[in-house]
This record gives sequence, structure tokens and C-alpha cells, in this order.
Amino acid sequence: MARPESQRKTLRVASRLISLGLLSAVVSFPLAFTGTIMMNPLLARLEAKYGVELTGHSGPADWIFALVFALTAITLFAVLVLVTRRPSAAPPDNDSRKRPSATP
Repeated sequence: MARPESQRKTLRVASRLISLGLLSAVVSFPLAFTGTIMMNPLLARLEAKYGVELTGHSGPADWIFALVFALTAITLFAVLVLVTRRPSAAPPDNDSRKRPSATP
């Protein structure tokens, strides 16, 4: 039995979003790690100024990595969704060549 068209479209959209989410999560791991390590000097300065535990003896705190990862993954997912979206069905084009002209 064939599925209705709306059900197929819903499955297609859901699978697209899931695959984009997985892709953004996988790509965000190295980006977040690199970004967090590069932020270490800034984190050390902020830790000295505000007294909040941002860096440990072996690098940035785990919650800093988690925060950078979440921000990177969400941003990358939003960009991928916007870049890969398909244009919606446009209304019929009112082409001026199809209209009769007012002047003979």
C-alpha cells in the first residue's frame, strides 16, 4: 500500500533534519575542541579577574567545552538548514507577456 504524499513529505523532512543534526554534531566536535583550546588565554584572564573556575591545571573546564560545543552545533545546524532548504512552491508568475496590452 502506497503512503500518501503528505506522509512521504513529512518523512523526507524529518530524515533531512535528523541527518543535518547528526552532521552538525559530528563536525562540531573538532571545531568546539579547537575553539576551546584557543580560548584558553582569554579564559585564564577572565578567571583571574572574576574568580570563576574557567581553566584547570590541564586546560579549560568541561562546562566551557560543553557550552562551546552547544553553541557551535546549534549555529552550524541553523546554517545547514538555511543553506539546504528547498524553495517553497512559488505562486503563479504574472508574466507581462501573457497579458494583453492596453495599446494596440
